[in-house]
Amino acid sequence: MGRWLRIATTALAVTTAATAAGTLPAAQAAQAADPAVQITFTTQPKVTFATGLTRDDGTKGAAVSVAFRLSRPATVTARALDASGAVVRTFATDEAAGLDHDVDWQFTDAADAALPEGDYTLRVEATDSDGGQDVESYPLPLDRHTVVPAQGVFSGTTYATNITMSVGPKPGVTLRSAEFVVGDGYGTDPCATSGSRTPGFGGRIQATFKVSDCGASSRDAGAVFEFTDRIGAQQTGYTAPIPIRVADRVAPAPALAPSSTSSDTLSLRDPDRYETSGTTYYVREAGSIATATYEVLNAIGARVATGTLVAEGAAPTDDSHTWQYALRWAGTRNDGTRLPAGRYRVATKFTDAAGLSAAGPAVTLVLDPTIPGTLATTRIDGYQWQVVVTPKTGAGVTGVTVSTSPADADPATGNLLPLTYDAGTGTYRTVLSLAGRPDGSYPLRALITRGTGAAATTFTTADQELVVLPDETAPAVTLPTNSRLYLGLPGQYTAGTFTFSVSDQSGVRSSDFVVNDTAGNVVDHVVVEGGEGRTSFTWDGTGHDGEPLPGGDYVVSTTFTDEHGNEAPASAPVHLDDTVPATLVVVGRTGNLLTVEVTPTPGVKVHAAGVAVIGSSCCNKALELDPATGRFRATVDLDGRPTGTYYLTSLVVRDTPGAAEPYGYVWSAPIPVTVSH
Repeated sequence: MGRWLRIATTALAVTTAATAAGTLPAAQAAQAADPAVQITFTTQPKVTFATGLTRDDGTKGAAVSVAFRLSRPATVTARALDASGAVVRTFATDEAAGLDHDVDWQFTDAADAALPEGDYTLRVEATDSDGGQDVESYPLPLDRHTVVPAQGVFSGTTYATNITMSVGPKPGVTLRSAEFVVGDGYGTDPCATSGSRTPGFGGRIQATFKVSDCGASSRDAGAVFEFTDRIGAQQTGYTAPIPIRVADRVAPAPALAPSSTSSDTLSLRDPDRYETSGTTYYVREAGSIATATYEVLNAIGARVATGTLVAEGAAPTDDSHTWQYALRWAGTRNDGTRLPAGRYRVATKFTDAAGLSAAGPAVTLVLDPTIPGTLATTRIDGYQWQVVVTPKTGAGVTGVTVSTSPADADPATGNLLPLTYDAGTGTYRTVLSLAGRPDGSYPLRALITRGTGAAATTFTTADQELVVLPDETAPAVTLPTNSRLYLGLPGQYTAGTFTFSVSDQSGVRSSDFVVNDTAGNVVDHVVVEGGEGRTSFTWDGTGHDGEPLPGGDYVVSTTFTDEHGNEAPASAPVHLDDTVPATLVVVGRTGNLLTVEVTPTPGVKVHAAGVAVIGSSCCNKALELDPATGRFRATVDLDGRPTGTYYLTSLVVRDTPGAAEPYGYVWSAPIPVTVSH
């Protein structure tokens, strides 16, 4: 209505001015170009209820907050009017330039006295800097008497399993849906809820739902409902909370966890104890479990062991009332003695805080007095054994190691040797050597692992005695695989290392390595001094004077002696090959442009060759193989070198059969060339 009056007044003023002067005055033209301020309410009107339909948040009486926005900065005045149009409260005039405003009111007059229920109106007036005005009204109906109570429950009454609640419509309130809840503050942390329900006959909403999940406790019951008020606004209401008590009359509901079965087998972890069971129970209980016990019965029903289940907290399910308990039993009586092999039945009992009990599902545990694998050994000699572990079929063995440490040694620091799985035989195998240990008896046991990660279990076999026999056998010697030395430079062999593989059950010593010629004469040269554990020597083909020996066959001899004086003589043939693998010649010349050629020696396989000027980085280049002649050729340009004599050499890459390395790098003898200009 205010906006309609403003538009009509403006139109009348414009028409009058135009009639009198024929044109618009300047002020009116400016106002027409810049629209006057407009008020827009940004909250939707609804009935304000003083009590009964809203949660108690500490606010006394009814309260309302009205927000509105201006289209341009303006001076604002807001007043509350009663149904007769009389002003009952004037709010402070806001002359700030902001566009967003709000009015908070507790339905009190200027003296802060509470006003009676009725239809009130908020009238907002705004005047901009150009004199433009807008007046808008916002309805503020107030209801101080309507109450929607929850029915069907009574304050202080005790409920156990189910509860029935209802809410009914009141004048001016049309129910659309309701949810009944029981809990702490009933609307924020419910322990029981009916879910959303819709009106039935006569607009009433009713529901019956269980409260047993609330356990034994004091709670509040109430309803949260959606409704339409008398002016058509959609609202949410809360009934007043009704204090009640809940009694626990539901026993726990135990079941086996998905990861557990009703039957399991416990194998021996070591000769004195079984592995520990891992059966898990899920127990649903709204309150708390006071005790969780088990008893173990033998085949004739006699009780042989009792104990307490291990509480492991909430079960990994979506139900917050389900708890997890574990049966941790290792096949022993209460005094710790091991029970004999056989089938045993485990009975469990769960009792809640109210004294209600329930038995868990029966579980059968079979005690198997065997390790999930067998250990066997076969002697190879006085200090070595073939060790084989055969897993039981279906045992799920994932790894095996053996130990020769005393039984009380720390497995992490003991003598552990992993076995290798042989897929062909389905066994784990290794060769165990006790070389270096004094003669006598040593314990051998297998550590058999089943499963992986945190679920892995290790089983230990009974000890077997391994007897290391007195060392009366000479060391076993395997000769070096390489047997030749080749030239690396003219008249100089490339050194090579010759290694004897020596095994013995005690420590090994060696004598000197001595070079002999084919006639057995010592060439008066000790290659290297022998010593404790020395089994190899390095030789460059030189004699006692440090000069290279002539090419030909030689023998390097030594004797390996163990700690008990057992000797094993050993000798290895060494051939010194002094064959020059290739020759470098200049086959053509044009000025200082030289054509060089490398010719391999018959019987020598040359893979590549290069040419270089000695003492200079100049002119280094690779030679190209001529397949027709088998020779390597290149052109060397010395035209940029000063006048004088230079020396060319060639690097040849050749096969070296019988040597430690498959290829040898040999520099040829240098040849002189002159440069003239």
